[in-house]
Amino acid sequence: MQEIAKTFDEYKQLKVLKSPIKSSYLITLLMVTLLIVFAATWYGFYLGRGIIVPIQELAEGTQRVAHGDLDFRIELQAEDEIGTLVGSFNKMTQDLRASKQALERTYGELQKKGQEAEQRRRYMETVLRNVTAGVISVDRDGVITTINKSAERMLEIDARPLIGRHFREVLKPEHLELAGVLLDRLQAARTDAIEQQVRLPLPGRTLVLRMSLSALRDDENAYLGMVLVFDDLYHLLKAQRMEAWREVARRIAHEVKNPLTPIQLSAQRLRRRYAERLGKDGAVFEECTQTIIQQVDELKQLVNECSSFARMPAIKPAPHNLNEVIQEALVLYQEGHREITFMFVPDKELPEVEVDRDQIKRVMLNLLDNAVAAIEGAGEITVETFFDAPLRMARIEVADTGCGIPPEDRGRLFEPYFSTKKSGTGLGLAIVSSIVADHNGHIRVRDNEPRGTRFIIELPVAREAASLAASLPREG
Repeated sequence: MQEIAKTFDEYKQLKVLKSPIKSSYLITLLMVTLLIVFAATWYGFYLGRGIIVPIQELAEGTQRVAHGDLDFRIELQAEDEIGTLVGSFNKMTQDLRASKQALERTYGELQKKGQEAEQRRRYMETVLRNVTAGVISVDRDGVITTINKSAERMLEIDARPLIGRHFREVLKPEHLELAGVLLDRLQAARTDAIEQQVRLPLPGRTLVLRMSLSALRDDENAYLGMVLVFDDLYHLLKAQRMEAWREVARRIAHEVKNPLTPIQLSAQRLRRRYAERLGKDGAVFEECTQTIIQQVDELKQLVNECSSFARMPAIKPAPHNLNEVIQEALVLYQEGHREITFMFVPDKELPEVEVDRDQIKRVMLNLLDNAVAAIEGAGEITVETFFDAPLRMARIEVADTGCGIPPEDRGRLFEPYFSTKKSGTGLGLAIVSSIVADHNGHIRVRDNEPRGTRFIIELPVAREAASLAASLPREG
């Protein structure tokens, strides 16, 4: 009983401590559980970090590489599959960087070569544009690829609508026949180049050209096309004809001039001695001798012109006012041709020009004489002067309202002994052209609107005179 009572007392004491002990155990187990859960979570995060962080860096690296940043590198040391993937990624970026550098070097070299090629192309275009010879090239299919400015000027064409078209579509039938002849000659010659002088008919005139047709081949002798180079022989042939005519004029002046004076003197003596003795036949005798004397005078005039043309005096240039020289020539015609209205429009800013005063006056007299002869009855002759400061050129224009000049005659207008007048000697315009050429100038002719002819003379102005004129204030 005592043991039972003792045990019961202990039981009651223990029963009192039941709740605190239970709570203590529960707290202890809870703490252990939380510790295990925390450790497991931390370990899970640790393992996840080891997988997710490299993947995130790989994703970030992919984005940066996609945007061109090839210097990006993932710093990760691992022996697992993730480490292998990261190593492959780093090697890929390194290879891409090396490839990019190689491409940049190659691109730089290509760009440099492209710039050199562009410079060469521009240089060739500049050469072709400024070369005096006409140049036309076609590719292997016959398509026109190049027409330079000289070719446009000589042939009076616009190259822009012709580039890229087949030459058979562009050429007229008569020109196409000429092209066929040149191609046949090139094939028959069994060479890559031929030369030929041809006459090319154009509206209103005929060109005399020296053509050179060559086949284009590359370094491997592959056919690339053809190039046609041609020169206008007009000025060369004109100079040759001028020299030949001067020789003819020199011989005419030498052979014909000597007997003219004795013939004239003999006719005058016959008229003085026998005119009164012949009685009623004296009128016929007088008329015949007068005709002889008159024709001899005309022959003398022709011989004098031939002599002047054959031995043109050397020019003696000096500073002169062109407006004054022109005015002096105009006065002579204004008084002698009242039915014609003469107008002079001078450029007051025109500087003095280095010219031979007498020779330029002779030019104006010849042009005014032709203008008066071209006008039948009443008409108008206008003389204008201009100054082109950028080009340093003085320009004289003589326009009339006469009958005009046919287009087919303009090519020979300045040739010796060619005249559109019935009584002309054909030396006036030849002398004009020679004098203008001696002054390093140029003369051309075109239609005057609405009718008539306009002669245009261009003479160079000294640089100092042009600079002085350009610096002067303009009126208005």
